[in-house]
Amino acid sequence: MLRQLCSGALVLAILIVGGRAWAAEPELVIRFSTQAPPNGQQFQTMKLFKELVEAKSAGKIRVDIYDRGKLFEDGQVAAAVREGKVELGHVNLSRYAETILVADAYYLPFMFNDVAVERASRSPNSEIRKIIDEAILENGGARVLWWIPEGSILLLSKGVSMANPKELAGKTVRKSGPTIAETIRLCGGIPKDVAANQQPVAYATGVVDVGMTSITAVMARHLYKAMDTITKTGHASSNFVVVVNQKFWRSLRKDQQTILQQVAELADKEAARNLIEFEDAAYKELEGKGVKVVSLTSRELKLWRACSHNVLTGFLGKAGQTGEALIHAYAKLRQDRCCNPVTERDPED
Repeated sequence: MLRQLCSGALVLAILIVGGRAWAAEPELVIRFSTQAPPNGQQFQTMKLFKELVEAKSAGKIRVDIYDRGKLFEDGQVAAAVREGKVELGHVNLSRYAETILVADAYYLPFMFNDVAVERASRSPNSEIRKIIDEAILENGGARVLWWIPEGSILLLSKGVSMANPKELAGKTVRKSGPTIAETIRLCGGIPKDVAANQQPVAYATGVVDVGMTSITAVMARHLYKAMDTITKTGHASSNFVVVVNQKFWRSLRKDQQTILQQVAELADKEAARNLIEFEDAAYKELEGKGVKVVSLTSRELKLWRACSHNVLTGFLGKAGQTGEALIHAYAKLRQDRCCNPVTERDPED
Protein backbone atom coordinates (compact mmCIF):
# COMPACT_ATOMS: atom_id res chain seq x y z
CA MET A 1 0.00 0.00 0.00
CA LEU A 2 2.81 2.38 0.91
CA ARG A 3 4.54 1.62 -2.39
CA GLN A 4 1.30 2.31 -4.30
CA LEU A 5 0.78 5.63 -2.51
CA CYS A 6 4.35 6.72 -3.21
CA SER A 7 4.06 5.67 -6.83
CA GLY A 8 0.75 7.50 -7.20
CA ALA A 9 2.17 10.64 -5.62
CA LEU A 10 5.15 10.52 -7.97
CA VAL A 11 2.90 10.23 -11.02
CA LEU A 12 0.72 13.09 -9.76
CA ALA A 13 3.79 15.26 -9.19
CA ILE A 14 5.05 14.55 -12.72
CA LEU A 15 1.65 15.41 -14.17
CA ILE A 16 1.48 18.68 -12.20
CA VAL A 17 5.01 19.75 -13.18
CA GLY A 18 4.41 18.70 -16.76
CA GLY A 19 1.13 20.57 -16.81
CA ARG A 20 2.79 23.71 -15.53
CA ALA A 21 5.49 23.44 -18.17
CA TRP A 22 2.86 22.92 -20.86
CA ALA A 23 0.81 25.87 -19.61
CA ALA A 24 3.89 28.11 -19.69
CA GLU A 25 4.50 27.42 -23.39
CA PRO A 26 3.26 30.23 -25.65
CA GLU A 27 0.31 29.52 -27.93
CA LEU A 28 2.15 31.10 -30.83
CA VAL A 29 5.85 31.27 -31.73
CA ILE A 30 6.80 33.73 -34.49
CA ARG A 31 10.18 33.49 -36.22
CA PHE A 32 11.58 36.85 -37.30
CA SER A 33 14.47 36.97 -39.81
CA THR A 34 16.72 40.02 -40.13
CA GLN A 35 20.18 40.75 -41.48
CA ALA A 36 20.65 43.55 -38.92
CA PRO A 37 23.15 43.15 -36.06
CA PRO A 38 21.78 43.51 -32.49
CA ASN A 39 23.84 46.68 -31.92
CA GLY A 40 22.40 48.41 -34.97
CA GLN A 41 19.97 51.31 -34.94
CA GLN A 42 17.49 49.32 -37.04
CA PHE A 43 17.41 46.43 -34.58
CA GLN A 44 16.06 48.54 -31.73
CA THR A 45 12.46 48.67 -32.96
CA MET A 46 12.52 44.93 -33.67
CA LYS A 47 13.59 44.35 -30.08
CA LEU A 48 10.84 46.74 -28.91
CA PHE A 49 8.30 44.82 -31.03
CA LYS A 50 9.33 41.51 -29.47
CA GLU A 51 9.17 42.83 -25.91
CA LEU A 52 5.79 44.55 -26.30
CA VAL A 53 4.13 41.67 -28.15
CA GLU A 54 5.22 39.21 -25.50
CA ALA A 55 4.10 41.54 -22.70
CA LYS A 56 0.74 42.44 -24.24
CA SER A 57 -0.04 38.78 -24.94
CA ALA A 58 0.93 37.80 -21.38
CA GLY A 59 3.49 35.41 -22.82
CA LYS A 60 1.06 33.67 -25.15
CA ILE A 61 2.94 34.96 -28.18
CA ARG A 62 6.71 34.62 -28.42
CA VAL A 63 8.83 36.36 -31.05
CA ASP A 64 12.18 34.73 -31.83
CA ILE A 65 14.49 37.14 -33.67
CA TYR A 66 17.22 35.61 -35.83
CA ASP A 67 19.69 38.45 -36.42
CA ARG A 68 22.74 38.83 -38.69
CA GLY A 69 21.16 36.73 -41.44
CA LYS A 70 21.23 33.54 -39.33
CA LEU A 71 18.17 32.20 -41.16
CA PHE A 72 18.36 34.11 -44.46
CA GLU A 73 20.62 36.76 -46.02
CA ASP A 74 19.01 40.10 -46.85
CA GLY A 75 18.48 39.17 -50.50
CA GLN A 76 16.62 35.99 -49.48
CA VAL A 77 14.25 37.27 -46.79
CA ALA A 78 11.47 38.57 -49.06
CA ALA A 79 11.16 35.20 -50.82
CA ALA A 80 11.39 33.31 -47.52
CA VAL A 81 8.46 35.27 -46.09
CA ARG A 82 6.43 34.92 -49.29
CA GLU A 83 6.96 31.16 -49.33
CA GLY A 84 6.19 30.77 -45.61
CA LYS A 85 9.68 29.60 -44.67
CA VAL A 86 9.63 32.23 -41.93
CA GLU A 87 6.71 34.23 -40.49
CA LEU A 88 8.25 37.72 -40.21
CA GLY A 89 11.05 39.32 -42.18
CA HIS A 90 13.02 42.56 -42.26
CA VAL A 91 13.40 43.46 -45.94
CA ASN A 92 15.13 46.24 -47.84
CA LEU A 93 12.46 47.69 -50.15
CA SER A 94 14.88 47.45 -53.07
CA ARG A 95 14.92 43.66 -52.68
CA TYR A 96 11.32 43.61 -53.90
CA ALA A 97 12.12 45.66 -56.96
CA GLU A 98 12.84 42.81 -59.39
CA THR A 99 9.13 41.94 -59.34
CA ILE A 100 7.59 45.06 -57.70
CA LEU A 101 9.36 48.00 -59.29
CA VAL A 102 7.50 50.69 -57.31
CA ALA A 103 9.24 49.34 -54.20
CA ASP A 104 12.42 50.85 -55.64
CA ALA A 105 11.00 54.38 -55.81
CA TYR A 106 13.27 55.65 -53.02
CA TYR A 107 16.27 54.79 -55.18
CA LEU A 108 15.15 57.05 -58.02
CA PRO A 109 17.96 59.63 -58.24
CA PHE A 110 17.38 62.77 -56.16
CA MET A 111 13.59 62.38 -55.90
CA PHE A 112 13.72 62.21 -52.11
CA ASN A 113 16.75 64.39 -51.39
CA ASP A 114 14.45 66.81 -49.59
CA VAL A 115 14.27 65.76 -45.93
CA ALA A 116 10.72 67.01 -45.29
CA VAL A 117 9.33 65.39 -48.44
CA GLU A 118 11.09 62.09 -47.70
CA ARG A 119 9.76 61.96 -44.15
CA ALA A 120 6.23 62.84 -45.26
CA SER A 121 6.33 60.23 -48.03
CA ARG A 122 6.89 57.37 -45.58
CA SER A 123 4.46 58.50 -42.89
CA PRO A 124 1.70 55.95 -42.18
CA ASN A 125 -0.99 58.00 -43.95
CA SER A 126 1.13 58.72 -47.05
CA GLU A 127 -0.32 57.80 -50.44
CA ILE A 128 3.15 56.77 -51.63
CA ARG A 129 3.53 54.36 -48.74
CA LYS A 130 0.02 53.01 -49.30
CA ILE A 131 0.81 52.26 -52.97
CA ILE A 132 4.02 50.39 -52.07
CA ASP A 133 2.42 48.46 -49.20
CA GLU A 134 -0.51 47.36 -51.37
CA ALA A 135 1.83 46.29 -54.19
CA ILE A 136 3.81 44.11 -51.77
CA LEU A 137 0.61 42.57 -50.41
CA GLU A 138 -0.76 41.87 -53.88
CA ASN A 139 2.44 40.66 -55.55
CA GLY A 140 4.80 39.76 -52.71
CA GLY A 141 2.58 37.52 -50.60
CA ALA A 142 3.32 39.60 -47.51
CA ARG A 143 1.65 42.27 -45.40
CA VAL A 144 3.73 45.27 -44.33
CA LEU A 145 3.58 45.76 -40.56
CA TRP A 146 5.89 48.75 -40.24
CA TRP A 147 8.68 50.71 -41.94
CA ILE A 148 12.23 51.17 -40.66
CA PRO A 149 14.01 54.08 -42.39
CA GLU A 150 17.80 53.97 -42.68
CA GLY A 151 18.39 57.49 -43.97
CA SER A 152 20.11 58.84 -47.08
CA ILE A 153 22.30 56.61 -49.20
CA LEU A 154 25.97 57.58 -49.22
CA LEU A 155 29.15 56.44 -50.97
CA LEU A 156 32.12 54.90 -49.19
CA SER A 157 35.62 55.02 -50.63
CA LYS A 158 39.29 54.84 -49.72
CA GLY A 159 41.21 58.11 -49.83
CA VAL A 160 39.20 59.77 -52.59
CA SER A 161 35.92 61.68 -52.66
CA MET A 162 33.11 60.48 -54.95
CA ALA A 163 31.58 63.96 -55.18
CA ASN A 164 32.32 64.07 -58.92
CA PRO A 165 30.62 61.10 -60.63
CA LYS A 166 33.58 60.84 -63.02
CA GLU A 167 35.40 59.15 -60.13
CA LEU A 168 33.10 56.15 -60.59
CA ALA A 169 34.45 55.39 -64.05
CA GLY A 170 35.52 51.75 -64.24
CA LYS A 171 35.04 51.15 -60.51
CA THR A 172 32.92 48.38 -59.01
CA VAL A 173 30.18 49.77 -56.78
CA ARG A 174 27.94 47.92 -54.33
CA LYS A 175 24.29 47.92 -55.36
CA SER A 176 20.98 46.52 -54.13
CA GLY A 177 18.09 46.61 -56.54
CA PRO A 178 17.79 47.43 -60.26
CA THR A 179 17.23 51.19 -59.98
CA ILE A 180 20.43 51.93 -58.08
CA ALA A 181 22.28 49.57 -60.44
CA GLU A 182 21.10 51.61 -63.41
CA THR A 183 22.23 54.84 -61.73
CA ILE A 184 25.68 53.33 -61.21
CA ARG A 185 25.92 52.19 -64.84
CA LEU A 186 24.78 55.51 -66.28
CA CYS A 187 27.28 57.39 -64.13
CA GLY A 188 30.19 55.18 -65.21
CA GLY A 189 30.46 52.56 -62.48
CA ILE A 190 30.08 48.78 -62.51
CA PRO A 191 27.30 47.59 -60.17
CA LYS A 192 27.98 44.54 -58.03
CA ASP A 193 25.56 42.95 -55.56
CA VAL A 194 27.01 42.51 -52.08
CA ALA A 195 24.85 41.18 -49.23
CA ALA A 196 24.50 43.50 -46.24
CA ASN A 197 26.35 41.14 -43.92
CA GLN A 198 29.21 40.80 -46.40
CA GLN A 199 29.98 44.52 -46.61
CA PRO A 200 32.81 44.67 -44.03
CA VAL A 201 34.74 41.88 -45.76
CA ALA A 202 33.91 43.15 -49.26
CA TYR A 203 35.28 46.62 -48.48
CA ALA A 204 38.31 45.39 -46.58
CA THR A 205 39.36 42.95 -49.31
CA GLY A 206 38.50 45.07 -52.36
CA VAL A 207 35.61 42.95 -53.66
CA VAL A 208 34.16 46.32 -54.62
CA ASP A 209 35.94 49.66 -54.98
CA VAL A 210 33.07 51.83 -53.76
CA GLY A 211 30.49 51.11 -51.10
CA MET A 212 26.92 52.28 -51.28
CA THR A 213 24.85 52.05 -48.10
CA SER A 214 23.20 54.08 -45.34
CA ILE A 215 24.67 55.83 -42.33
CA THR A 216 23.00 53.31 -40.01
CA ALA A 217 24.83 50.45 -41.73
CA VAL A 218 28.12 52.36 -41.59
CA MET A 219 27.85 52.67 -37.83
CA ALA A 220 26.38 49.25 -36.99
CA ARG A 221 28.90 47.35 -39.14
CA HIS A 222 31.87 49.68 -38.50
CA LEU A 223 32.36 50.15 -42.24
CA TYR A 224 34.47 53.26 -41.66
CA LYS A 225 37.33 50.97 -40.62
CA ALA A 226 37.80 49.88 -44.24
CA MET A 227 36.60 53.06 -46.00
CA ASP A 228 37.90 56.40 -44.74
CA THR A 229 35.89 58.75 -46.97
CA ILE A 230 32.12 59.26 -47.03
CA THR A 231 30.43 61.23 -49.80
CA LYS A 232 26.91 62.44 -48.96
CA THR A 233 25.36 62.45 -52.41
CA GLY A 234 21.77 62.32 -51.16
CA HIS A 235 20.78 60.61 -54.42
CA ALA A 236 18.60 57.99 -52.75
CA SER A 237 17.01 57.01 -49.48
CA SER A 238 17.08 53.60 -47.81
CA ASN A 239 13.95 52.14 -46.28
CA PHE A 240 13.26 48.69 -44.89
CA VAL A 241 9.92 47.10 -44.11
CA VAL A 242 8.93 44.42 -41.62
CA VAL A 243 6.56 42.04 -43.37
CA VAL A 244 4.47 39.07 -42.29
CA ASN A 245 3.49 36.14 -44.49
CA GLN A 246 -0.10 36.77 -45.61
CA LYS A 247 -1.30 33.17 -45.20
CA PHE A 248 0.14 33.10 -41.70
CA TRP A 249 -1.53 36.42 -40.92
CA ARG A 250 -4.92 35.10 -42.03
CA SER A 251 -4.46 32.07 -39.80
CA LEU A 252 -4.17 34.23 -36.69
CA ARG A 253 -7.06 34.92 -34.36
CA LYS A 254 -8.41 38.46 -34.34
CA ASP A 255 -6.96 39.18 -30.89
CA GLN A 256 -3.51 38.03 -32.04
CA GLN A 257 -3.70 40.24 -35.14
CA THR A 258 -4.74 43.19 -32.99
CA ILE A 259 -1.73 42.82 -30.68
CA LEU A 260 0.72 42.58 -33.59
CA GLN A 261 -0.87 45.53 -35.39
CA GLN A 262 -0.97 47.80 -32.35
CA VAL A 263 2.64 47.10 -31.44
CA ALA A 264 3.74 47.54 -35.08
CA GLU A 265 2.22 51.04 -35.08
CA LEU A 266 4.29 51.92 -32.00
CA ALA A 267 7.41 50.44 -33.59
CA ASP A 268 6.80 52.49 -36.74
CA LYS A 269 6.71 55.76 -34.80
CA GLU A 270 9.78 54.78 -32.80
CA ALA A 271 11.76 53.88 -35.94
CA ALA A 272 11.04 57.28 -37.54
CA ARG A 273 11.91 59.16 -34.35
CA ASN A 274 15.12 57.21 -33.78
CA LEU A 275 16.51 58.04 -37.21
CA ILE A 276 16.15 61.80 -36.71
CA GLU A 277 18.23 61.66 -33.53
CA PHE A 278 20.71 59.16 -34.94
CA GLU A 279 21.95 60.70 -38.20
CA ASP A 280 23.48 63.97 -36.98
CA ALA A 281 25.16 62.28 -34.03
CA ALA A 282 26.59 59.59 -36.32
CA TYR A 283 28.26 62.04 -38.71
CA LYS A 284 29.79 63.95 -35.79
CA GLU A 285 31.14 60.71 -34.37
CA LEU A 286 32.64 59.72 -37.74
CA GLU A 287 34.40 63.06 -38.12
CA GLY A 288 35.76 62.57 -34.61
CA LYS A 289 37.22 59.25 -35.76
CA GLY A 290 39.04 60.97 -38.61
CA VAL A 291 36.64 59.95 -41.37
CA LYS A 292 36.41 62.53 -44.14
CA VAL A 293 32.76 63.50 -44.77
CA VAL A 294 32.12 65.25 -48.10
CA SER A 295 28.98 67.08 -49.27
CA LEU A 296 28.20 67.97 -52.89
CA THR A 297 28.58 71.45 -54.30
CA SER A 298 25.87 72.72 -56.64
CA ARG A 299 28.11 71.98 -59.65
CA GLU A 300 28.70 68.40 -58.51
CA LEU A 301 25.01 67.93 -57.85
CA LYS A 302 24.27 68.98 -61.44
CA LEU A 303 26.80 66.45 -62.73
CA TRP A 304 25.12 63.66 -60.76
CA ARG A 305 21.68 64.72 -61.96
CA ALA A 306 22.89 64.86 -65.55
CA CYS A 307 24.38 61.36 -65.64
CA SER A 308 21.40 59.75 -63.88
CA HIS A 309 18.42 61.61 -65.38
CA ASN A 310 17.39 58.72 -67.68
CA VAL A 311 16.73 56.44 -64.71
CA LEU A 312 13.32 58.01 -64.08
CA THR A 313 12.34 57.58 -67.73
CA GLY A 314 13.21 53.90 -67.57
CA PHE A 315 11.30 53.52 -64.31
CA LEU A 316 8.12 55.00 -65.76
CA GLY A 317 8.41 52.80 -68.81
CA LYS A 318 8.52 49.64 -66.71
CA ALA A 319 6.42 50.40 -63.63
CA GLY A 320 3.11 50.74 -65.49
CA GLN A 321 -0.03 52.22 -63.94
CA THR A 322 1.19 51.62 -60.39
CA GLY A 323 4.34 53.60 -61.17
CA GLU A 324 2.30 56.42 -62.68
CA ALA A 325 0.10 56.52 -59.57
CA LEU A 326 3.18 56.73 -57.37
CA ILE A 327 4.72 59.56 -59.39
CA HIS A 328 1.40 61.41 -59.30
CA ALA A 329 1.28 61.02 -55.50
CA TYR A 330 4.87 62.24 -55.29
CA ALA A 331 4.12 65.33 -57.40
CA LYS A 332 1.16 66.19 -55.18
CA LEU A 333 3.24 65.73 -52.04
CA ARG A 334 6.03 67.90 -53.45
CA GLN A 335 3.54 70.58 -54.38
CA ASP A 336 2.11 70.57 -50.86
CA ARG A 337 5.53 71.05 -49.32
CA CYS A 338 7.81 74.03 -49.55
CA CYS A 339 11.28 72.75 -48.75
CA ASN A 340 14.93 73.31 -49.55
CA PRO A 341 16.83 70.15 -50.61
CA VAL A 342 19.55 69.49 -48.06
CA THR A 343 22.00 68.29 -50.72
CA GLU A 344 21.99 71.64 -52.49
CA ARG A 345 24.06 73.44 -49.91
CA ASP A 346 26.98 74.92 -51.75
CA PRO A 347 30.17 75.36 -49.73
CA GLU A 348 32.11 76.54 -52.77
CA ASP A 349 29.87 78.84 -54.86
